[in-house]
Amino acid sequence: MIQQKIFIEQLDLARQLNLPVCVHDREAHGDTLKILQTAGKNLRGVLHCYSGSLETAREVWKLGWFIGVDGPLTFKNSAKLPEIVRAAPRDMILIETDAPYLAPTPYRGKRNEPAYVVEVAKKLSEIRGETLAEVAAYTTANAKNLYGS
Repeated sequence: MIQQKIFIEQLDLARQLNLPVCVHDREAHGDTLKILQTAGKNLRGVLHCYSGSLETAREVWKLGWFIGVDGPLTFKNSAKLPEIVRAAPRDMILIETDAPYLAPTPYRGKRNEPAYVVEVAKKLSEIRGETLAEVAAYTTANAKNLYGS
């Protein structure tokens, strides 16, 4: 498939340029994981706006890749994401915005903006039983680790 070929070429370009990769996997979890396990080796990156399973997340973490959590973590119908972030190693999780989409509760349905990531951080701290300051510290460190300071 052409999409997979281009994806692999982009991973190769990231490797050549020593750049991190941000992947938004939408309804292609198995294919994405398979490609990351082969063409994505020795790259650093994040699965942005993570929507896969806990099992897939565990495989992503084994590769040294982050999962990114966004507004959907705060949604009432977010069934599997709380379980995934509860299981996530501290050094493998990022807080993100998907602005202008997927605004977190209490802004759901409105235009998302980066300032709203604090709502995702609050929900993450609640789920993980950590303070907001702890979550802010390690997710900031993770972002710097991935993207540079």
